[in-house]
Amino acid sequence: MREVLKEYTLLYAEDDLALQKDTAEYLKRYFKEVYVVEDGKEALEKYAHLNPDVLLLDIDMPYKDGITLAREIRQTNKNIPILMLTAHTDVDKLLKAIELNLCKYLVKPVTAHAFKEALEIVATHLKENSDTFLTLSNEYTWDRQKEMLFCKNSSVDLTPREQSILKLLIKHHQHSVSFEEIMAVAWEYDFEKEVSIDAIKFHISKLRKKLPKKSIQSVYGIGFMFI
Repeated sequence: MREVLKEYTLLYAEDDLALQKDTAEYLKRYFKEVYVVEDGKEALEKYAHLNPDVLLLDIDMPYKDGITLAREIRQTNKNIPILMLTAHTDVDKLLKAIELNLCKYLVKPVTAHAFKEALEIVATHLKENSDTFLTLSNEYTWDRQKEMLFCKNSSVDLTPREQSILKLLIKHHQHSVSFEEIMAVAWEYDFEKEVSIDAIKFHISKLRKKLPKKSIQSVYGIGFMFI
């Protein structure tokens, strides 16, 4: 289990500071990085900025409770493992949590055995879904599910056109992609607009600045290749 989890990051949201400290120290034994926040609003902000691999959410938090937070995240990410913590068993909340496809629902105080069992479930999930991220370099990754680029765990801002071009180039990794193919995908909704090769080169130039060096190679007379 440790061998799997040490490659991943976890976002832990808990407003009980004493419990938060002890639990965070425990989690750091397993995960590459543990990000700690105190409320649901901050948790959502950190999730968007840091792109963690696993979520551990307290069900009762200021500003945004754990179930509301999980529901919002599930709208765009159906696959991220989510563990939910509660200080008491609550039938209504348990019923609401069922639809969120949680890995585990943990009742406080959580025993070491229950925590370890939950982490085993998370490790299995991550191992079975490890093709979600494509490593582009030591710092850059491409999230196939979200279709987002990340550098050092922070999202890289891409225009819709840059995102479309990058997605296409990655799909045809180490194979040339013609100017016509790029035009058809990146200018899909501008079919009446005349697009020049110079316009494509302009967007490629901007995209290159947001990627590891030499990621996009020119293929003379044809187009471009992602390597």
